[in-house]
Amino acid sequence: MGVVWPRHARGVLVARGAGAGAGAGQWPPAGAEAVDVDGFYERQLDRGLEYGPLFQGLTGVWRRGTEVFAEVTLPDGTEPGGYGLHPALFDAALHAGGFTGDGTDEEGPLLPFAWSGVELHASGATALRVVVTPDGSGGMALQAADTTGEPVLSVGSLVLRPLGPGRMSASSEPADALFRMEWSHVAPTAEAPELPEYTDEFVNGSDGTRSAGGAAPDAVLVDLLAYAGVTAPDGPGEDDSLRRVRLLTGRTLALLQEWLADPAREGIRLVLVTRGAVAVREAEETDPAAAAVWGLVRSAQSEYPGRIVLADLDAAPGSRAVLSSAVATGEPQLALRAGELSVPRLARAGVQPSRADRPLDPDGTVLITGGTGMIGRLVARHLVTEQGVRHLVLVSRRGTGAPGAEELVAELAEFGAEVRIEACDAADREALRTVLAGIAQEHPLTGVVHTAGVLDDGVVAALTPERLDVVLAPKADAAWNLHELTQDLDLAAFVLFSSAAGVFGTPGQANYAAANGFLDGLGLLRRARKLPAVSLAWGLWGEASGMTGHLSEADLQRSRRGGMLELSSDVGMRLFDTALRSHETLLVPARLDLAGLGTRGAAGEAEVPSVLRGLVKAPRRTARAARRPGGPSLVERLATLPDVERSRVLLGLVTTQVATVLGLAPADGIEPTQQFKDVGFDSLLAVELRNRLSEAVGVRLPATLVFDHPTPMALARQLKEQLVPEAQEPEAGAPAPAEGGVVEIDDDFDLEAATDEDLFDLIDSELGSS
Repeated sequence: MGVVWPRHARGVLVARGAGAGAGAGQWPPAGAEAVDVDGFYERQLDRGLEYGPLFQGLTGVWRRGTEVFAEVTLPDGTEPGGYGLHPALFDAALHAGGFTGDGTDEEGPLLPFAWSGVELHASGATALRVVVTPDGSGGMALQAADTTGEPVLSVGSLVLRPLGPGRMSASSEPADALFRMEWSHVAPTAEAPELPEYTDEFVNGSDGTRSAGGAAPDAVLVDLLAYAGVTAPDGPGEDDSLRRVRLLTGRTLALLQEWLADPAREGIRLVLVTRGAVAVREAEETDPAAAAVWGLVRSAQSEYPGRIVLADLDAAPGSRAVLSSAVATGEPQLALRAGELSVPRLARAGVQPSRADRPLDPDGTVLITGGTGMIGRLVARHLVTEQGVRHLVLVSRRGTGAPGAEELVAELAEFGAEVRIEACDAADREALRTVLAGIAQEHPLTGVVHTAGVLDDGVVAALTPERLDVVLAPKADAAWNLHELTQDLDLAAFVLFSSAAGVFGTPGQANYAAANGFLDGLGLLRRARKLPAVSLAWGLWGEASGMTGHLSEADLQRSRRGGMLELSSDVGMRLFDTALRSHETLLVPARLDLAGLGTRGAAGEAEVPSVLRGLVKAPRRTARAARRPGGPSLVERLATLPDVERSRVLLGLVTTQVATVLGLAPADGIEPTQQFKDVGFDSLLAVELRNRLSEAVGVRLPATLVFDHPTPMALARQLKEQLVPEAQEPEAGAPAPAEGGVVEIDDDFDLEAATDEDLFDLIDSELGSS
């Protein structure tokens, strides 16, 4: 059945008018009497309208006859970027209309119904002066200006209608937070030179960057299956995926660390070729081990932009023949099938009609791994209270010893559910087999929900095979055991709780991204074999869990800058229900700040991730000053400045970027001579700062930038030397930048021979682990 698209609005385009100001001249206007706004939002709550803190922006109201004058503002720290007019500010402006009457009638509160003559005159406003004029027939006109009286918004007419009882229920589907993966066809570029392969001859070239006797290539090819010494699975009978995933991810990690640590290879892209890592076509069978490699490498791509390419090939000769041309497109991830090039793009999943193909049987049993964790409890409650499940088996390593486990059993028993909690590590096949064997025959297993997982975050250069295994075991091993031990049962649902980290390649989470990539690949493998499966690559949950409770406000702000907003538990469970009805196998339930990403991308602050290029559009023109297209680059600008001014510009750039990665306002940035280690920098923050500065200056900078230059002043001086090498030294008397002596290095530490991993270990021992 096709996707159902609800119509939310219809409109007519007209020519732009001149607009009119509001609040120009005396404010508040002469003759206007102040109105007490205390308790306004509490009264709205009593009428059935709940406004969160962001939307409680009405700060002052005055009345003169039937006219209403109001001041509205965004909360401190709320950025208006990404919107013509921030929705919270726009909504607060409409609240002024509540003072033209009581805002309700017998059928319920009055809400906007029909608009006409709406025009936005400027964007970027954080505060408004609003004038509301009722038209005597249930509608009103509205004018809004900024605090200088310049026009921002005008509404010719807004008609209000009552909201009937029961219309505020949360029955609508959160379709704007559910995405699927599409593979979009693109045309390769013109014929490109054949890519050299990564061989011992290449590695042992004269300077480590050239094949024997040749110039440095643009890219180098590595066939990962051959490199790792493993073979692709040969159908359902040859499924040694757990051994293969460790070989493939371990060898790939070692290759990445070796390649990325060599400055001589800085300008050469590493093209990693896989087979069966992704499903481009329907019912295409995947290799979960290769899918794990894609998760791992996606994180490496985020940490080292522009240096790595992922390419998944089929066995058709035509695919290998056009690989060089496909790589020349500049796409960081691509697939070739029968010589046809496709690239991954997220798209909105739409909403299926409210019809389950096969609902969960109340007489059956659902098993939940990680069942005593935050997500497991959430799912258990939802299955019992919303889907009528009456028999649950919750498995976790601590079992009934987990905090609140007994209370959860008692709580669900009140809803008529029989809940059994088992202490079991699902990565232990025999222990899991025992739990499954203990499920009563009169209530057979009909559903599996795999939510278990752990984190061991670290940048790519600091990871080890052991740190890969710590994360793979509870995710990949447990999922594979569940797959093999239940594949002959008549299941209605097999749900894998994956993570968007595997889709986007979250920096500092390459091992976690690999484990979740395995889950996504397993889901696709099961569907190809006609087994039920859906893998949900969840975004960031708003409710703290055992895996996310450690996140600081700076961590959350970094996530938001990357476009990932927090997802509420209520919306998450509605997305879970929608996913169970979907015919898609891989879905991404996440709140994405697409508008913010578009704004930052258009402003040159960050590149839009390739996987989001089908969703993120360039923002409309704003009234704020914009960067002049074709203007001078930073290097060109520096070349025209006196040396002291160059230092000032670069120091300002560094301190601004440091404040951003720390989640501070620019005015709260650190002092020029303050040590990065003293303000909470770890290796992940160091990588983010390096990437932001590289983007700003147009030059690739080393991952150990913060280690080598541990204060803003030292870092700014290094940038000046690199960007304008002929620059003179600062004038006499200027403060000298802090240099060495910041990190204590033992005399026996060989800095010359140290690898990136050694340096990151040293950084984390001094600055704190990420």
